[in-house]
Amino acid sequence: MTDAIAVRDHYQAAIEDRAALLARIAAAVDALEPPIDARKLAPLDQFHMGGLAATAVVAERARPARGEAVLDAGSGLGGPARYLAETFGCQVEGVDLSPDYVAIARLLTDRAGLSDRVSLSEGDLLHLPFDDARFDLVWTQHVAMNIADRPGLYRELRRVLKPGGRLVFYDPVAADDHPDLTYPVPWAQTARTSTLLTIAETSTALADAGFDAIAIDDVTEAALGWAAQQGLPTQSAMNAGMVVGARMAGMAANFMLNLREGRVRLGLGVAAARQGAAA
Repeated sequence: MTDAIAVRDHYQAAIEDRAALLARIAAAVDALEPPIDARKLAPLDQFHMGGLAATAVVAERARPARGEAVLDAGSGLGGPARYLAETFGCQVEGVDLSPDYVAIARLLTDRAGLSDRVSLSEGDLLHLPFDDARFDLVWTQHVAMNIADRPGLYRELRRVLKPGGRLVFYDPVAADDHPDLTYPVPWAQTARTSTLLTIAETSTALADAGFDAIAIDDVTEAALGWAAQQGLPTQSAMNAGMVVGARMAGMAANFMLNLREGRVRLGLGVAAARQGAAA
């Protein structure tokens, strides 16, 4: 089994019947009072520490503009992609490794009336199906830690960015001495599919891949505040547990334990694609 398949299977582990799950999600969304917007879908589709509040902060760093072409790299259930389209009028293409997540994301996008601004497809971030210099902005949240070939990832993201385009990311990062984590965590059952770089190592990898103006902040304490804004996991009919299953509680508890013990940090960064040819 390749690492990519192991990552995909981790996220899809609780999905036994895609059609039945899509029907449940459709029923839950259809029960919401219109309009269907980012706030109402957030308990389900903002699958990262801090939820929608974190996405809003990442957007402040990204500075998206109306009509910009955005790649949501590792788009998951499509929450951030729809937020960017709804809030800023961007044209967003999302790519995710999991076909089940892509199917859910397409359903939610249709229900939100955003299919003209958001397209979602299955794909590998190391081999993107886009021409060079396609995007103004590449956006990624809680994705890079699943990709061992970090130099290859950053080279590919640089390739599809226009010169001067921006990469913005919000990811778990390693503490400086690379302590071991307590598993499972939301992104991995074991260390096999978890690759954490420190902030300094991330900056070096980005520079080597063709990025300049690299600025990465440790936002761990702020992210805990965003998570507090998000509140406790909802017990409503629509929440991330519909997709991740009962194991979500234990994985989230381990994530918080690792944060409290300083085994993992959270980094928010932005970098500009270097002018000239990609690395």
